Amino acid sequence: MAVCPRLSPTAHVVLGLVSVRPAAGHELAGFAARSVGLIFPLTRSHIYSELDRLRQLGLLTATDVTQERSPNKRVYEVTEQGNEVLKKWLEEAPIGSDRQRNLFLVRIFFGDRMATGRLGELLDEYERAARARRDHLADIVDRLGSRPEATYRRVAAMFGLRREQATLDWIAEARPLLIDSLRADAAAREAQC
Repeated sequence: MAVCPRLSPTAHVVLGLVSVRPAAGHELAGFAARSVGLIFPLTRSHIYSELDRLRQLGLLTATDVTQERSPNKRVYEVTEQGNEVLKKWLEEAPIGSDRQRNLFLVRIFFGDRMATGRLGELLDEYERAARARRDHLADIVDRLGSRPEATYRRVAAMFGLRREQATLDWIAEARPLLIDSLRADAAAREAQC
């Protein structure tokens, strides 16, 4: 198996996306946003920088395609070495911890310093976003259900769907606790005055 420099998880994800379907950078960004980007967010700049790096490392090839009605595009395709590197990473790399940076939860952590109304607005906003993500993932799960070749991607979407439902369940449970606590804190401050 080919020896390759250390690649970031982002580079491996981009390599994996190209292995699913050869694509131009902008097509890949759209594909990522509709698929793995729901569980592993990628920006266009991440994708483009990794595409170039992976090509320089010989893990991808790039073919310039002339188009009549649109600007020319560069289509990337995974090489045999790229497939080997991807397979090795998928099978052997440690999973690591499931860390996420969640600024909403940081705000909840310091929620006792917020006005009751503002905390309620934040909860509403987060709930709307989680509901939209859950519904979008449910559509993906349903759509992929009739495509046996998409079982792996469907199962990943099912995880995201369950995670978003758990977020919604948590909000329903946490909201009254947080609001009651803020009201009690406000009443205690008023009593001290």
